[in-house]
Amino acid sequence: MQRIEQDEVIIRKAIVHILDCESGFMKTSNSLLKLGPDLNDFLRGHIFRLIDSDDMKRCKFYEEASAVYSLLQQFNEKDEDDFIEASKVLAEQLFDIMCESIEIPPADLVIVSFQVESQTHLALLKMNYKDSYIHRQVDDEKNDIIRQRTIPSMGSRLTEAVIINLETMEVRLIEKKYDIRDEKVNYLSEMFLTCHTDIAPKRKFQILNRVINDINNKYEGADVEKKLETKSRLQKEFVENQEFNVAEIGEKVFGNDGDKRAAFDEKMERYDMQYDNFAVTKESTVKRLEKQVIVTDSGIEITIPMEEYQTRDNVIITKEDNGTTTITIRNIEGVTVK
Repeated sequence: MQRIEQDEVIIRKAIVHILDCESGFMKTSNSLLKLGPDLNDFLRGHIFRLIDSDDMKRCKFYEEASAVYSLLQQFNEKDEDDFIEASKVLAEQLFDIMCESIEIPPADLVIVSFQVESQTHLALLKMNYKDSYIHRQVDDEKNDIIRQRTIPSMGSRLTEAVIINLETMEVRLIEKKYDIRDEKVNYLSEMFLTCHTDIAPKRKFQILNRVINDINNKYEGADVEKKLETKSRLQKEFVENQEFNVAEIGEKVFGNDGDKRAAFDEKMERYDMQYDNFAVTKESTVKRLEKQVIVTDSGIEITIPMEEYQTRDNVIITKEDNGTTTITIRNIEGVTVK
């Protein structure tokens, strides 16, 4: 799904089912939610934050094994009765899985159909309960404070949700592992959807950046400039292409150095990323590329904006004859102590 604006998310239908696995109580609804302006904004906001996130993983159905896939193949989103009945089946299937673990949090399951760029999607928003407190007027003489359970607020981020493109059957989800029968399981993808998940873009970038840093620190010894130049190349790759082609990055960053390139390929293959080509949505995901951070063996930490490093106008790195490195910062007009 391409980058969109929040007002491009058009809510079509919505329904809520109560899945209180903590008490063993489930209550499905037989009618759709009335979509007034406030509720529309609430649902649109949650869906947009999911779409506009680098934490969402791509998922591909195991078509012959997935009950959800089979259901959606027959699903008619335009038909109100079919929408309600299909949503109830999905809620019941999910509730049965949730009841297998005391760790999985109870929730309201809000199922929403929405439209983006003329394509219809289905969102399964698992709104896990949160404890909060509110006042209560007991009588004319006394007020009290009581605990109540609420669903996530409009500005919060959901930790468990699924978005399915009903035309292509492409799936994106965000999920958490919970202990089921003494094993940590991604129950949404593995047990409910029955699908194979990719690594989220944010996690892919973290892996790529860490692998490059690890290889540099292992092979470059005390050569500070070579280490910094490697990160600079990664930042230039993103600025020029707005995406990360892992194979090309390996070639550009490590060139003809056989040992480093072999180590890079081996680590990327370990994460099944050796042929990956991925983009990120949020600038904050790649924010660490905006600066070079140097930590010396004596604990001194120096942060250099990438633009300053690349122009080299005010930062000079000199390798001394005795094998040590001198970093000179010039043209300082003022400093701030933090």
